[in-house]
Amino acid sequence: MHLSKKFGLLLLLILWRLISVIVVRTAHVPDEYWQSLEVAHRLAFGYGYLTWEWTTMIRSYMYPFLISILYRILAKFSLDYILLLTMLPRVFQAILVAYADYRFYQWTKNKWMLISLCLNPFWYYCATRTLINSVETACTIIALSIHPILGRAISRLSLKYMWIVGFLCMIRPTAAIMWLPLCYIHIYCLRYIRCDALEKKLLPGRCVLICFTCAIISILVDCYCYGTFVITPWKFFQTNVLKNVGNTYGIKHWLWYIYTALPVLLGLHFFPFLISFYSIYKQSFFLAKEGIMLGIICWTLLIYSSLSHKEFRFILPLLPLLICTSFTSLKHLNINTNIRKRIIAMFTCSNIIIGLFISMIHQRGTLTIMADLRNEITRTNTSLTDTLILTPCHSTPLYSHLHVNISIRFLTCEPNLSNTENYIDEADQFFANATVWLRDNYINNVKVMLPTYVIAFDKVASEISEFLCTYKLIAKEFYTYRSLTVGNYGENILLYKRV
Repeated sequence: MHLSKKFGLLLLLILWRLISVIVVRTAHVPDEYWQSLEVAHRLAFGYGYLTWEWTTMIRSYMYPFLISILYRILAKFSLDYILLLTMLPRVFQAILVAYADYRFYQWTKNKWMLISLCLNPFWYYCATRTLINSVETACTIIALSIHPILGRAISRLSLKYMWIVGFLCMIRPTAAIMWLPLCYIHIYCLRYIRCDALEKKLLPGRCVLICFTCAIISILVDCYCYGTFVITPWKFFQTNVLKNVGNTYGIKHWLWYIYTALPVLLGLHFFPFLISFYSIYKQSFFLAKEGIMLGIICWTLLIYSSLSHKEFRFILPLLPLLICTSFTSLKHLNINTNIRKRIIAMFTCSNIIIGLFISMIHQRGTLTIMADLRNEITRTNTSLTDTLILTPCHSTPLYSHLHVNISIRFLTCEPNLSNTENYIDEADQFFANATVWLRDNYINNVKVMLPTYVIAFDKVASEISEFLCTYKLIAKEFYTYRSLTVGNYGENILLYKRV
């Protein structure tokens, strides 16, 4: 009976995450396509576009390689339909996340924490996306659940979690920021634990062996996919830390994670999280695990805050620790039990409307417009089709959502890797003066024919109306409300065809 309940819970969580695959129909960040699906599509089908991260070899192929296996299986059975190509990787992601949810409950033994994790709007929004950050978060939850100090490992000498951590740090080097202190805490605490002396002495060697094995497997996959010897974490360190290339994509205030990212990630749980500092300090002897969690959170935020380029998704792996610590203050509220449950329920169910809005409406147009383009080009001679995408860099997916080998040009935004003086990327050049860019690249360029299709946001389309005078609007998709548009995005995204 106990086993059937566990199996039933796992099936329920899988169903919940599979529903999110259908519900979440919007775009979040370019990496969910350009660092996963696009790369996998090129591996499996031999055509596609690789961004500068892949030409400079700073990304690990491990995750795209797994997706490419799914693609190859579909192709083997002639099932490489666009619906399966876009949805199957997300189904795989949903099953992984559902198992992480299940492990979270096995770890915390608290149904409200599980509900809070499942209904967290930002995690629901990101969980089934093909983002390496989502994979990292799911694997982090699983590893935490079997951590010998924080989790529910069978033995204090268990190193099962190290296999997950080893691969995570190779695939996502920044994972080491959070996991290095957690691994140190495990080794440090062993001196106070009674266990076999020989096994204790052998533990560091076993750790090194596991890390070495993970590194070798990851390097072999990368060498196979890149076609040359490469250690991607070292390349990542050289480019993002020594050269500080991340600053190209935005610089935020030192405290941005505190006053912006955490409130977005936690919603109303942000307030009990702040109160938990006092609760943990006051009862540090009884809340030793929570104290360690809080220390890891502060350490990770401190390191990430020192880096100029910041994004919400970078701190997603902290979510399980944030939920556990925020519930510490809720559990110790000196109020009636029923009132406490109502407060927890209010916090847990908060932001559902916001979650549905960002999952189903906000920034959906860049996906639906690619479906419109695919439907259009499949009815024509693809060898004569040429498409120009005049949107902010990597706003739309590409071949992974078209699955047709046609000529496509879009605005690029590579960082200044060659240290060129007064460097301006192509996207910035276009948006600085769209008319001049189009004249230089198309109108006055006899070597280039005008594209068959043009995709642009309505904000830009109004600025290049002269160029579009020979085009007919064939599709218009809602992107987001005008009050929410930023930069060079617009309320609607448009598809034009040359007449």
